[in-house]
Amino acid sequence: MDRETMTQHNRVEELAARIVSDSLHSAGLRRLTLSVADTLVQGWSRGRPLKLALVRPLRRLISRGMKSDGKAAPGTFPADLGKLITAWSARVSADHAEDPTRHARAREHSIRAFVENTDFGEVCGMVQGSQECVVKTVEVFNEQLWKYPAKVASILGAVLAAINTFIRAVRELMRPVEKNVAPDLLADLVLSLLKGIDARSAGELSNSALELVRRIHTGSLLLGRAGRPLFQVYLTELLKEVGPQIDPQLLGKARIALAEDRQSVSSALADALEENPELTLALVSALGAAKNSAIRSRAHRLKVLSSLDPERLNQALARAGSDFDTFEAAEVANTLFLLINRLHDTNPDLFVSVARSVADSLDPQEIRQTLQWLVPELIDAFRPLLAETLPVLISGLCEMIGPDGGCTSPEQEQAIHRLRSVLETSGGES
Repeated sequence: MDRETMTQHNRVEELAARIVSDSLHSAGLRRLTLSVADTLVQGWSRGRPLKLALVRPLRRLISRGMKSDGKAAPGTFPADLGKLITAWSARVSADHAEDPTRHARAREHSIRAFVENTDFGEVCGMVQGSQECVVKTVEVFNEQLWKYPAKVASILGAVLAAINTFIRAVRELMRPVEKNVAPDLLADLVLSLLKGIDARSAGELSNSALELVRRIHTGSLLLGRAGRPLFQVYLTELLKEVGPQIDPQLLGKARIALAEDRQSVSSALADALEENPELTLALVSALGAAKNSAIRSRAHRLKVLSSLDPERLNQALARAGSDFDTFEAAEVANTLFLLINRLHDTNPDLFVSVARSVADSLDPQEIRQTLQWLVPELIDAFRPLLAETLPVLISGLCEMIGPDGGCTSPEQEQAIHRLRSVLETSGGES
C-alpha cells in the first residue's frame, strides 16, 4: 500500500472519528444516552435503600449533565459528513484502480462463511411455520386499530399530506430545470444516460431472460400431462380451486362497477375539456401530427420488410404460413356462427330487436345528408384508383354470374338469375 493510499485511509478514519465525537458531544444524543442511563440506574435501585443511597450522587451527575447545554459547532457534522463521503469515495476509487476485484476477494470468505453456516432449510421451516402467527398478528392489529376510527382517519390524513408534500417537492425539484436549463442542454444531459448504457451487457441480459423463458417453457412441455403443458395443468388446478370461492353475483356487480367507473373517468375528462375549450382545440389540432408519427413508424417497419432478401423473406413467410393453424382459426369462426345460430333459435327476436333499436335511434336525415356529400367526394377522390380496379372487379363479377360461373346448387342459380334480371332491367330502362 503506497503513501497516497495510506493517507486516504487515515483521512477516512479521522473524519469518521470526528463525526462520532461530534455526535457524542451533541446535546440531543447526550440527553438520550443519559436518560437511558438514568432509567437503568433507577430500575436497578428501586426498593433497595442501600442502592438508592449509592446511586443518588450518580443520578445528580446525570441530571446535571442532561441540563448542560454543550453543543457541537454549527455546521460541523454536515461538513464532516460530506468530507467523509468524499474521502471514502476517493479511497474506494483508488482501491479499484489498483485492483478492480479487491473488495470482492476480501468479501469472499465472509460470504462463504455466511452461506455455509446458515441452514436455509431451517429458515424455510420458520417462515412456513410463521404463517398462522403473522396472520393472527395482523388480525389483532386490525382489531385494536379499528376500535378507534379516528386514528385510522388520522393515518389516512397523514398519507394524503405525504402525497401532497411529495407532489410539491417534485414540482420544486423540476422548477430550476424548467427555468434555467436550455432544451439542448437538458436533452444532452438526459439522453447521455441512454447513450451511456452498456449495450453489450444489455444484450446479454436480454439473452439470459429469453433463455430463462425458453427453458421454463421447454420444461413445462417435457413434464406435461395428457398432452397439456405442466404450466396449463397447474394453472387449471389453481383456477378450479379458486373459482368456487368467488361470489358470481359479486363478480358481475364488480365488473359493472368498473365499467361505470371508466364511464365516470371519461365523463369527468369530457366535462373538464368542455370547461377548457383551449385544451380541446389543442388536442384536435395535434391529432394530425400525432397520427403522422404512428403512420411513419408503420411505414418504416414495412420498409424493413421490403429491404430484406426476397428469397429469405419468402422462406420466413412460408414457415409462418405453415405454422399458422388454419383449422383453429376456422374453428373460431365456426364456433361464433354456431353460437349466433343457437341464440337465434332460442330467441329469434333478439338480433332483430337490437338492430331495430339501433336503427330507430339513428337519424336518417343526418345520415342521408352525410352520404349525399360524402359519396360524390369519395368517388371524385378515388376516381383514378377506381378506374384501375373496377374493371378487374367487374370482370370477376361477370365471371361469377356467367354460365360457367360454377354455381351448382339451386339457391345459387336462383340468386344469379335474380341478379341478371335486375341488371338487364336496369340496362333496358337506361
